[in-house]
Parts: sequence; C-alpha cells; structure tokens
Amino acid sequence: MNKITLLSIFVLLVSAAVYAQDTEPAIEYPFGEPGSTSRGVFGPDDRKEAQDAVGYQDFVRATAVMVDKRSIQNNIAYSYSLEERLSYMFETEKFDDNVQFLDQPALANCTGFLIAPDILVTAGHCIQTMEDAEPYVWVFDYTSDKQFNTTTHAIPLDPNNIYEVAEVLSAKLDDATDDDYAILRLKRKSDRRPYRFRTSGSIAVGTGVNTIGSPTGLPLKFAENAEVVDASPSNWFKSDIDSFPGNSGGPVFDDYGWIEGILVRGAVTYLNGDYSGDYYYDEECDCVKTVTFDSAVYTAGCQAHKITSVPTDLLIRSIYENIAYAIETNNTQRFNDWATYKWIFNRSYTLDRGRLEVLALSNGNYEMYDAILDYTFETYTDAQHRELLDYAIKQNDERLYQILMERDLYPDAGADKPYTALQEAIINANLTWAKRLIDAGADTSIKDKEQNNLLHLAVTTGNLQSVDFLLNMNRSFAKESNSKGNFPENIAKDKRNKSLFKYLKKLRKG
Repeated sequence: MNKITLLSIFVLLVSAAVYAQDTEPAIEYPFGEPGSTSRGVFGPDDRKEAQDAVGYQDFVRATAVMVDKRSIQNNIAYSYSLEERLSYMFETEKFDDNVQFLDQPALANCTGFLIAPDILVTAGHCIQTMEDAEPYVWVFDYTSDKQFNTTTHAIPLDPNNIYEVAEVLSAKLDDATDDDYAILRLKRKSDRRPYRFRTSGSIAVGTGVNTIGSPTGLPLKFAENAEVVDASPSNWFKSDIDSFPGNSGGPVFDDYGWIEGILVRGAVTYLNGDYSGDYYYDEECDCVKTVTFDSAVYTAGCQAHKITSVPTDLLIRSIYENIAYAIETNNTQRFNDWATYKWIFNRSYTLDRGRLEVLALSNGNYEMYDAILDYTFETYTDAQHRELLDYAIKQNDERLYQILMERDLYPDAGADKPYTALQEAIINANLTWAKRLIDAGADTSIKDKEQNNLLHLAVTTGNLQSVDFLLNMNRSFAKESNSKGNFPENIAKDKRNKSLFKYLKKLRKG
C-alpha cells in the first residue's frame, strides 16, 4: 500500500472518530526518520510489558511519557499503531517475526521519571525550554493494559495521570561536554513513589542495568538483562540495554532500583543507504526488521547521561522535597526511603530552606522528628537545646519533652539566658513543668545573678503553691540570703504579704 492511500484512510478513520469535536486532535509522529535517532536491540529482544516487571511496580508508576497536547481531546488520546507507522514509513505491510508490539499504539515521544513529587527528569534533547515544554503533557500509567481501539485509534486517559510542566529547572544539551539532561517541575505534586538516585561514587563496568520507557512511542516497556560495558567517560556510560526512539529521557537503574543515568542515545548501523538504530527494510524478505547488534563492544552502545552529572543542587533539592513530602503526608515508607541520604539533614541547603525536624515537629510527626534527631541532635548548640526545651514547655508538649530527655538534653541548658528553664517555671508558677525538670535533674540550688534562690523567685511572684512546693522540697531555702543580704521573708515583706513574711521568718529561725 502506498503512503498516500494509507494516510488518506487513516485521516478518514480519525475524522470519523472525532466528528463531534470542534477541533481534531493531531496524531503526533513520535520518532524521526530511520537513522536520525540511534537505538536498537543487543542480542535477543528482552523488552517486556512494564506492568509485568515483577518487583518494579513503583518504578513503572514513577515513569511518564511525553505526549503532544494536540493528540489528546477530552482525555482521549489518538494514535497510529506501530504497524501503521512502520507500514507508512517503509511502504510495506510485511514484518519479520523480530518486530514486536505491532498492534499497540505509538503515541508517546520521550520518557521521563520522577525524582521528587513534582520534579521530573528527562533528556535535554527532549526539552530545553518552556517553549519546548508547552506543547506537551506528561502522562503516567501509559501501559499496554490501557484500552486501545484499533478502529477509532482512541486511548482513554485518566485526567489524574496527565501533568503539565510549570518550570524548566535546568536543561543542557551540549555535544562538547556530552551533557544531555532536563529537570522539570510539574504543575502539581504526585503521590507516586519517586526513583532514588546515586549522589556519590560512580557506576562500575559489569553492573546490571534496566530501563523503563516508551520505545517508538509504545506503552511502557521494561528492558533488562543488560550491563554496563564502559563507565570511563566522565558524564555518561555505555550499556547493552535494548532501547528505541521514545526511550530517550528514561531511567537507567541498577538491580536495586537506584537511578544511575538518563537514557539519551545508542548505536546505529548503516542500512539501506542510511544509518539506522531501530527498524529497517530488508529487500530479501521484502519486510521490516528490527535493528539488532551482537554486542555493544564494537558499537556506540546504549548511552546514559550519568545522574551524578546533573546539577547537584537539584539532586539535593529533590531529596529535601521527598522528605518534606513524607513528613507532611505522614508517609513512613517515603521517609525511610529518603532518610537514607542522612547528610541532607545538616546540609547548608536544609539549614537555609528550613530544618526538616522543625517541619516534623510542626506537623506533630514525632516518630519522624525523633528519627531526624539521630542525625542532627549532636550538632545542636546549648542555645538550640534551650530553644527546644522552652518550646516543649510553652506548648505543654510532654511527648516532645520525653524525646529530648531520652537524648539526655541538659535540663539547665541555656547558658546565655538569665534564667534556667526551672527558674522560669517557678517564676511562672508552672509547677507541673518545675516537677518534670527537677525529676530530669535540673539544678535546684541554682541562683540568679543577684543570688536569688528558687524561693526568692517564688516569693517575688506571690504564688503560695510554688512557695509550699519549694519548702516541702527543701526548707533550707528560707535560710539563704541574696547578694543584698535579703532572705525570702524580706521579699515577702516588700510585697506586703504579712502572713508569708511571718511564716518564712519563723521558719528561718527554726
């Protein structure tokens, strides 16, 4: 069938499917001419449906595909099938057995993946500016179990799975430095569990790697049984993973699920007078075949931009955002995932942005707060210890207080303060907290700069309950004078509390 006939039939089909709509959605062509984008299969084609990748379900959910907005109308996307695409391209309807997934839609362009609730990573040659990003949306859960009507070419989409880009945080495409990445902020946060990534060291040759992506625009596929064959370049590494146009920007992760790189390019071979890395026409069988390679050793292989070569500040921001999101949503699993980056809690970025333990405390998340203290408590100054103690007392937060005491917080912390927490509790007639502080070992013999003891302070406020509490604890308080030679009874006399004056004077004299 020639190109004109096939295209005419397809236009009629799509027109019939959307006749009730004001504007007809475009059926985006998601990959270039053969040879314009380099990919291919190394050895057997190991790709499988992403939803069938046992143990990687969270990774599948965190992987999105880039789709032209014109291809979507009223939450329904329209697409050619891969068979129609290739038939139109190569002018034949015959396919070799090694061409898979012919009956599936070829809707998507590039792949991307979440590293924070609203931060998505893709390749720089997919997106560089907001002008590039604006015509597209990012669609999650684009898997083969979605209904694809081969007659109307319609694919229903859940609007909750469609995200627009709010900002390009960073992007670079530079052949001279081999940089090829884009970091995007989405317009809203997702509750999907993001990928974790390497922040130090470097991937080694022989490491097993996998990817999830949209080869040739197809529903997400999982490719495995690959390994790193060259990790010597500073910004990228080479593997023998199976990938095609559409996989660009997808995650390359090890067998433990840690992101190592962003899939960006791969091998090509010279066929039919051009360089090809996906499909080619074979005259002998008069059919379309998948490009295959025996190995990646003597080819460019499949290349991934190292995740450690994207801006460090954005990786740090992503870690912070994940922990903050976990705290705000009380997501223990998410918190445990990202608390692995324990250095983040004392990082200058965190101190400037806002301590995460403060966020946990403000959200009443004591378990996460206590967990963060494992990394931060030893760094606190005496003044910070006192701030925590004062906060617990002011908020009447006994649970916070117990957490602090279990970490041996000094109850008399605050050397730069005029009064200890116990002295302030007595001044404020807060006997509940005075008892707790004394039980924790607060110094009851403490005196202020004028040598007033606790009883002096209690008498000054005129609170008889505080006076009784202190005298029951230690009657000798009544026999101590301050720097002016005044006993507690003299303070009572100055306050015109005659009964208390007489009582304290009698007590002092025994």
